[in-house]
Amino acid sequence: MRRRNVTAMIAAAPLARIARAEAPVSLSPAEVLLFETPHLAALPPAPLRLDYAFRREEAGKEPVEDSIRLLIGAPGAEGRRDVHPEFLTGPRALSYPPAQGFRGNPLLLFALDRDAREMSAATGGSMVWFRNRIRRAFAEAAELHATEIVFDGRRVAATEIAIAPFGGEPRARRYQARRFEFVLSEAVPGGVHTIRTTLPAVADAGAVVERIVFTGVTPLPERAG
Repeated sequence: MRRRNVTAMIAAAPLARIARAEAPVSLSPAEVLLFETPHLAALPPAPLRLDYAFRREEAGKEPVEDSIRLLIGAPGAEGRRDVHPEFLTGPRALSYPPAQGFRGNPLLLFALDRDAREMSAATGGSMVWFRNRIRRAFAEAAELHATEIVFDGRRVAATEIAIAPFGGEPRARRYQARRFEFVLSEAVPGGVHTIRTTLPAVADAGAVVERIVFTGVTPLPERAG
């Protein structure tokens, strides 16, 4: 399942500095909020699972629904936690290695890795190129604005971050128009409420919208010993 691809992405992303305890250098506000914020710090200390719903809507096709689960271990040194992902199920499942010693939410990296590999497969282009364009957009061209979401029956403060990494890049083909949106809130366990991508229709293909949305927390039994 190409485990080395997501491992390389984790190593290259700003979030990896949390795990390695290195100081961030000249990061944009979007990078700090997404990759350098300790999203897992406010979680209860006992092991738990963060649950997310996945939905893909493509014009002319039946919607696809699936689930993503992150198994969060008990805190270690400095509150760092090991995260074991179960990313989608059945034929869509992707086997990712655990994110070890994290304080941020690695769901962001897993989701972006999946997008990069799918765009690479669809265009025949380099996965590294797609990943680099996404990182560059976070660093140089991200849009941020404050918003509110309804969570747990109440309105809470949130921040939306949006990027369009491939505009004007012919090698991205139809993905030139792809837009990524991230909604984060301190009120949501794990920090990430929604990851959304949109792709407008073209002559031979319908519009595509994909969403990953937080759905809840499930306590897990503590391991003996």
